[in-house]
Amino acid sequence: MRALMAFLLGAWLVGMVLIAFVAAENFFEVDRLLASPPATEYRAELQKRLAPLAPGDARVALRYLSSEMNRFYFRVWGGAEIVLGGVLLLLAARRGNDRTMTIGAGVMLALSFLMTFYLTPQLVEVGRGLDWVPRDPPPPELGRFGMLHGAYSALDLVKLLLGIWLTVRLVRRPAELI
Repeated sequence: MRALMAFLLGAWLVGMVLIAFVAAENFFEVDRLLASPPATEYRAELQKRLAPLAPGDARVALRYLSSEMNRFYFRVWGGAEIVLGGVLLLLAARRGNDRTMTIGAGVMLALSFLMTFYLTPQLVEVGRGLDWVPRDPPPPELGRFGMLHGAYSALDLVKLLLGIWLTVRLVRRPAELI
């Protein structure tokens, strides 16, 4: 059971880091692609297809696509976190001899519920409202989006640090205590 708990924690931690990396890279790739399309036989085709668009419109459209992909990934990942956390919490509770592991897994799961069912839907709603809005001057909702995004990131960092601590604790403690 200890190995399964370590596996679940590891999968959860890797997933958190991976989803953050993918979400950021989706946006960075738009700018990289527009600044310097890959030197392939498709480069000319990409430039030809983007040429009719007004300056900046290709970036807005591609960033919209990145946003939609990220929205999908975060919804799916939120569900996966709840499954991973639920199984981990059940295993920790069944062991019964380490309340810290049970409480830690419970806190991580509670944060995942909060993020999946409260923050993510708000981020999606506010984000979609900003997708096609000019940024000069900054729209009022941009501040709210920043606050929600900051809250999501902070809670994810708390989950990550708690998960690392639980993993270290699980690995270092004698097997009979966990």
